[in-house]
Amino acid sequence: MSVSAATLSIQATPTTIGVDDVIQISILVDSAIPVNAFSGALIYPATIVEPIAVSDGNSIVNMWITRPTVSDASAQILFAGITPGGFSGNNGILFSVLFKAKKMGTAKVSLGNIEVLRNDGSGGSEPTTIKSLTISVGLKSSGGYTEPVDHTPPELFIAYLGTDPQLFDGRSYLAFMAVDKGTGVDHYVAAESRIPSFLWLFFPPSWHTTVSPYVLSDQNFTSTVYLKAIDRAGNERLSVFPPQHLFTPYEKVVFLAILVGAVLLWQRRWGRRLKSNL
Repeated sequence: MSVSAATLSIQATPTTIGVDDVIQISILVDSAIPVNAFSGALIYPATIVEPIAVSDGNSIVNMWITRPTVSDASAQILFAGITPGGFSGNNGILFSVLFKAKKMGTAKVSLGNIEVLRNDGSGGSEPTTIKSLTISVGLKSSGGYTEPVDHTPPELFIAYLGTDPQLFDGRSYLAFMAVDKGTGVDHYVAAESRIPSFLWLFFPPSWHTTVSPYVLSDQNFTSTVYLKAIDRAGNERLSVFPPQHLFTPYEKVVFLAILVGAVLLWQRRWGRRLKSNL
């Protein structure tokens, strides 16, 4: 008979809310032995409460395989992440979700398809106790949860170049992850440009939302890649990946042809001058 050494529970702040109030739901881990991987789904009644944001700023997870996000107001929130080195202790936060109460009633928030793996070298599955939470939503607002003011940008982060023939048809990509201990990283944006940043006033780069890994548009590595991590408060942190080459293979051929042509033209002119002076 196996004995559970890990517990996943759900905590609410505040514990009493009314219609239109916001409540913070946190998924907590207690484990007597080191565990290093967590996956599952957060389940909630969409008719009573609606998710509006996810925060992983204080998470014990360092690497998300499936980062918890609000993709649909009625969808389960899926998650899968890794904690290198493992976690053991009490009240380790996986992530938090802000919900808005839509109407009066009772909302049972639970976890499904949970799997916790041991940090024992073999990644064995750890028997885990799951504790759900029932929230009572009253008719009148009682204040709800207010997020603390966040003026701190995400921490410095670095992008790493990678290539794998089994990924993205062999195209090169950048892998990265930013950490924000405040409201948490909300999203990333990327831009690639061969134009120096001091000329952006005249030739602004084209920014677009992205995720990690980010497949490079410029597979010749002649562009500077700019990555921004933006937290939910709007604070930004910029990471710059420099170009690896000055010219593309085609540009090298053209440049070499121009150079050879210029040398031949110069030799011809000097040859004519020498003949005219003889």
